[in-house]
Amino acid sequence: MQRTFLLKFSVFNFLLVAFLGVIMRYKIVYSFPFLDQKYLQEAHSHFAFYGWITSTVYVLMTIYLSKVNPEIPLRKYKTLITVNLVASFAMLGAFMYGGYFWASIAASTVALLCSFVFAYFFFKDSVKIKDASKIWFRAGLFFAVISSLGVFNLSYMMSSHRMSQDIYLASQYYYLHFQYNGFFIFACIGFLLFSLKQAGSVIPEKENNRLFWLMFFGCLVGYGLSVLWMKLPVFIFGVIVLATLAQTLGTVKLFDFVRKSWANLKEKWSPLQRFILLFAGLAFAAKILLQLGSNIPALNQFAFGFRNVVIAYLHLVLLMCVAAFLMNQILLTGYFKMTKRLLLGVKLLLLGIFLNELVLGLMGIMSIKYISVPYANHLLLYFSLLMLVSLSVIFFSLKSREEQ
Repeated sequence: MQRTFLLKFSVFNFLLVAFLGVIMRYKIVYSFPFLDQKYLQEAHSHFAFYGWITSTVYVLMTIYLSKVNPEIPLRKYKTLITVNLVASFAMLGAFMYGGYFWASIAASTVALLCSFVFAYFFFKDSVKIKDASKIWFRAGLFFAVISSLGVFNLSYMMSSHRMSQDIYLASQYYYLHFQYNGFFIFACIGFLLFSLKQAGSVIPEKENNRLFWLMFFGCLVGYGLSVLWMKLPVFIFGVIVLATLAQTLGTVKLFDFVRKSWANLKEKWSPLQRFILLFAGLAFAAKILLQLGSNIPALNQFAFGFRNVVIAYLHLVLLMCVAAFLMNQILLTGYFKMTKRLLLGVKLLLLGIFLNELVLGLMGIMSIKYISVPYANHLLLYFSLLMLVSLSVIFFSLKSREEQ
């Protein structure tokens, strides 16, 4: 399959995620009895993870391998990308139909096993590669693999009918943490460093290693922030605080390197591409600050005790940070014509994402005081429609440079 086709297909999947989001928002405001809201949410989240984010990361990692070592055979990766896409669409249909049952579990298992095989081949093929991004991609895939332990534990509890609310939540947060903060974020940092290298800014090996281990330790131990409500021993809490500080320091170092590289980016990147980097960087900085603040037990209880706060945080990472960044990476491949209509679509998408996060953030903050935001659900519906329209514009504007 052509890379341009796979990348455009990834954008189409993002479009489907936005479409499901509109339906869910519509069901909250108006009546739409044909689809179960819980099933829709499960279909939406699983397809966003595997059909949009994971699929896009796989394609971009394959492009990376082709650039750093053209001799690596890529057929197996294209097969895995296809298998992941088939499993993602199977999950989409199965979850919308009946939530968690044998078909949706089977499709999820296939996608999960696909990530194991992809990680194995990437580790094997990248052995001789000497590039700063390699360790970030390897770590991202490592986190993707270990995140599956949370899923396996959830499956075991469901099948054995031995449900513990604390273990159930801990397993759920384990999976989400190592997907969001591990796989997605580390893959994005890998893409960022490679893009900076292509723009003429190569991070020194020692600086890269120092930055990597700060972030890796922070992510590995940082899972503890998700389970502080389990009343962990004081010494474990101390290690978690150190891990959070390590990741904060790593983020400062990463931002400093981007700042030093800005002159090169001004020469090689368009103003919009630089703006998207700032946009995603702002979201990532907010994530790190919220993470740092959640070390305070009272704030942590607020964060995990209010559903609106959790939803706002997850959308901050997935939409404003990861999704916006990956969209920029698709444009940076240089495979597509940068038309005015495409740029308009991207600008509208960023606006929709920002407004959506603004309302979710206000809902999260106000819910702490049990105050509702007037017409919040209506606004979220309108902003989700804006994202859907903008993604439609982007999708239909993506024309390969080969078509010139």
